Amino acid sequence: MNLAIVIFQRFFAYLVFLCLGIYSFLPLSYAEDAFIINHSASQHDQRYQYTYDLLDLIIEATEADFGEASLQVSTMVMSRNRIFRELQEGDNVNVMAEASNSQWNEKLIPIAIPIRRGLQGFRLFIVKQENQAILADVTTLAQLMSFDTGSGSQWSTKVAMEQAGFKVVESTQYDSLFNMLSKGRFVTFGRGVNEVFQEIVQFESYYPDLVVDNNIVLQIPLATYYYVSPNKPRLAKRIQVGLQRIIENGQFEQLFYQRHCDCLLKSKLNERRVFKINNPLVSEAQMTSVVGEDFLLNPQDDFALLCAKYR
Repeated sequence: MNLAIVIFQRFFAYLVFLCLGIYSFLPLSYAEDAFIINHSASQHDQRYQYTYDLLDLIIEATEADFGEASLQVSTMVMSRNRIFRELQEGDNVNVMAEASNSQWNEKLIPIAIPIRRGLQGFRLFIVKQENQAILADVTTLAQLMSFDTGSGSQWSTKVAMEQAGFKVVESTQYDSLFNMLSKGRFVTFGRGVNEVFQEIVQFESYYPDLVVDNNIVLQIPLATYYYVSPNKPRLAKRIQVGLQRIIENGQFEQLFYQRHCDCLLKSKLNERRVFKINNPLVSEAQMTSVVGEDFLLNPQDDFALLCAKYR
């Protein structure tokens, strides 16, 4: 082989080796961030759609400094306790929007901004149509607590209601609670303003006897936070930065009212009797520690005025 060719090949190989060595010391760019969110409990369960859409907005708002990202839905339907265990590992689910509680706060990374602005803590009651008149006569919290009420076994609101003195009939299955109410296993079934009207429509063909009470709202301090796997601190940082960014530029408020004005207007909160109980899992002071008191909704507000510019 020509000596000049041999020398060139060895010199080229040395250059490649040198470049690879230098590259290994350069900071690596991050691969695409993969957000893996929880699967809904059933085909009727639309409770998490707003949190998915908000996460999309957060990803878009942070793309310039964090890079591209994908938003995937876990293929597994899991109980809340199972999701908690999976979040600790971060493989099958690495982020979920959930009501604040001490165990999740300690074991996961909470983004302490209440993304529903306390709305989910405004509980309206689904009842059987034949029981509508019963709630119309309720004027005290003690009267309201005299009725058995339904709840998911792992819901944060269950803890608050039990501590307040409600007799709670529970189930681990979301869909079965509507069946239990229809069969008279309990009298009231408290749902968030953001959930109740949509659920009545979704379950109407199965339980046409269920309606939303028009008289009462039970207010419970309830913060919905994004929780991130402790093994995914970069995702947590991205959500924190993105949330604060879209709150400051107005995108958060626009999405919030676009998605919730229908239910806020239907609920007529400022025309209802408001009963309030404490939540041992979170206080309003904790909910507003990052964003300030004005961030939470007030059930006495006139939402017709607030919603006018977003409809």
